[in-house]
Amino acid sequence: MNESLWTSLKKETEARFALKVEECTRINRGWLNQKWKIKTDQGVFLIKQYNKERMKRYDLQTIRSALHTQNRMFSKGLACPELLSYKGDLLQNSAEGERFTVMRFMEGMLNPPGNVSCEQMHSVGEEIGKLHALLNDGTLAAKSETVFKVPSIAERVEYWQSEINKCDEQGLDHVRSLMELQMAATLAFNIELFGNLTPGWCHRDLWVDNLLFSGDYISAILDFDRMNYDFLELDIGRLIISTCLQNNTLNRKAVQAFLKGYNNTNELSVERLVMSLKLVWYMESTWWIDVTPHEGEPPKRFQQEMVWLARHHEQLENMMKCGK
Repeated sequence: MNESLWTSLKKETEARFALKVEECTRINRGWLNQKWKIKTDQGVFLIKQYNKERMKRYDLQTIRSALHTQNRMFSKGLACPELLSYKGDLLQNSAEGERFTVMRFMEGMLNPPGNVSCEQMHSVGEEIGKLHALLNDGTLAAKSETVFKVPSIAERVEYWQSEINKCDEQGLDHVRSLMELQMAATLAFNIELFGNLTPGWCHRDLWVDNLLFSGDYISAILDFDRMNYDFLELDIGRLIISTCLQNNTLNRKAVQAFLKGYNNTNELSVERLVMSLKLVWYMESTWWIDVTPHEGEPPKRFQQEMVWLARHHEQLENMMKCGK
């Protein structure tokens, strides 16, 4: 633990929120940002420090907006943490220039990727349907464009060809085979399917590590920092592939359970769900299939997901219709 950082944030938290920290546990999750679970005289909270290098990639106002929206979601009954406010600010700035938040600690268990039950997926579907409805209830104004701009097939083919050339130069035969698969899937893809995408406010980081469960129910949706105006299908596709793909097999019953749950609080067709998976592949494949190896388990998992989607994108409709 970075003791000086912890000492500073503990002091700031106690002073700003009139808390007395009685016990602290470091949480080793997430990329670069540091987190601590604290037991206090007023309950259990979580302190999240925003890494300065990582923060350079983000716009402060976008994060502030996301945090205020998170608190609005909490006030509307969504399963997510409530952030504490100090002088109207949810994103704190310490005397040492450290950005941090303090929120109520959410109890629950993390599930491994691809290992979410049908009952849990039904609950997730209901909560994500509710999330999308609340995010797009008119409180936040629509933007003129989405974060993700869908590139043309020609642009994607040019990209994959340049990456394949790099593999040839560096003798990376294994990665080359993965890129050839992506190239073939891209050439076979009908991009006109993306003509009916749904722009709107989205979470934009919905994967299994940002979901907590209590028994058969979702207990919390975490990490709203990347929330922005994008395609709702990206939330749906990212969540489905993260929770339902196990041992190179998509748990179709779990997907159907999500679909049913979502339709209890919002609207989602089988066709749009399939399109969501294809959109996530089209966006993320260039992130995770790369000549430079990614470190850590999540990127390896993401790469496996992109390989599976490239191999099966033409069969997704039939898979969903079977529902077995």
